[in-house]
Amino acid sequence: MDFEGKVAVITGAGSGIGKGLARVCSAAGMKLVLAGYNSEPLQALSEELINTETLSVPTDVAQLNQVEALATSTLERFGQVDFLFNNAGVGPTARTQDTSIEDWRWTLSVNLWGPINGVQVFLPIMEQQGFGHINCTASESGLYGTSHLAAYNVSKFGVVGLMQSLERDLRAANSPLSASVFCPSAVKSEILDCMRNRSSESVAKHHETEEARQFTAIIKPVIENGMDPKEAARIVINAISDGKFWIFSHPHVLDTAMAQTIEMVETGTLSNP
Repeated sequence: MDFEGKVAVITGAGSGIGKGLARVCSAAGMKLVLAGYNSEPLQALSEELINTETLSVPTDVAQLNQVEALATSTLERFGQVDFLFNNAGVGPTARTQDTSIEDWRWTLSVNLWGPINGVQVFLPIMEQQGFGHINCTASESGLYGTSHLAAYNVSKFGVVGLMQSLERDLRAANSPLSASVFCPSAVKSEILDCMRNRSSESVAKHHETEEARQFTAIIKPVIENGMDPKEAARIVINAISDGKFWIFSHPHVLDTAMAQTIEMVETGTLSNP
C-alpha cells in the first residue's frame, strides 16, 4: 500500500501508541491530523515532525460534537481522510465491586463511545469519498477478561465487537472501505496516568482502593518496559498494508486468547491468564 500523501487522523496522538502512529505515518509520507485531549503534547509532536504537514485539533473523543468538529477541520485543511486511527484510551484499575458508576461512565465514554463517535462521523465521509480505512486500538484485554480491569475490559470488548461488525458490514456491501482492530499487550505509554484527564468532580467520585493500588504497582513496570510505541505502530501499518483485520502486538496475545477459549469450551471454567 502506498501511504505517500495520504491523510491520517489519529486520536490520542499526544502519547503512547498514538504518538508512535504519528511518527511512523510521518515517516511513510502521510499528512497528519493530531487529535488529543490536551493541546500541549500535540503542539510538541507537531513541532517534532518538521517535515510533515500536520494539523493539531484538541479533541475530547467522548463528545460527539468535538469529533464532528475534528472531521470538519480535517476536510477544511486536507479535503479528504484516508485513515482514521481511533486510538484514544484510558486505563483505570479497579475490581468490579469497587468500580464506581462514575468510573464506568468515564471509561466507556472514552474507550468505547470514542470509537463509536469516530465511526459515526468519519464512516459517511469515507463512503462518500469511496475510499478509507478505520483502525481501532482495542487491547489484549478486549479478548478475555482479567481481574482489576472491569471497566477497561468491557470497553475493549466493545471495541472488538464494533470493529468485527463494521468489517463484516463493509464486506457484505462490497464496500471499497476497510477496517481493522489492534489488540496490543504491554506497550510503553502513560495510560496508567489517565486520571490527569478527568474533571475534578469526576476524580472526587473515584475511590481508589488498596487492591487497585497494589495491582497498579504490579503492572506499572510491565507497561514502563513494554514495546516501543513506534514498533507497535509499525506492526499496525504493516498489517493494514497486508489487508489484515486482526492485528496483535505480541505472539502471546493470540495464544493466550485461544487457550482461554479452549479451556472455556472444554471445562466451562476460567483460569487466570
